[in-house]
Amino acid sequence: GGRIRLGARCEIGAGVVLATYGGEIVLGDDCSVNPFSVLYGHGGLHIGRGVRIAAQCVVVPANHVFKDPDEFIFRQGLTQEGIVIEDDVWLGAGVTVVDGVRIRRGCVIAAGAVVTASTDSFGVYCGVPARMLRKRSGT
Repeated sequence: GGRIRLGARCEIGAGVVLATYGGEIVLGDDCSVNPFSVLYGHGGLHIGRGVRIAAQCVVVPANHVFKDPDEFIFRQGLTQEGIVIEDDVWLGAGVTVVDGVRIRRGCVIAAGAVVTASTDSFGVYCGVPARMLRKRSGT
């Protein structure tokens, strides 16, 4: 089950994984997903227009529940809040985006960053967890 919808002029690189897991993956017009990136759809993944996703990024709109130490993690279910990546965003190589995050318009996420919280528009983010370094010039 699940659904994948690609906008006009999207480019999907070699070795990219688009796995819905019963959810939905939507890419707007003019997006690129570069080699060996993994995009899951569990809780819904909605990507705007003009988004650039570099090589080896991982975007997972789900997370394991692990509250009960006496039960196997795989038996405790998932949260599935979803992920939204708005227009004109660039994810650098090796970025990870976790469930429940909204990356707002115009953001740049530096290579290797782990995005665990929603961003401000036009921010440049880096680190683990990702923190805003500055705003883009001219904004």
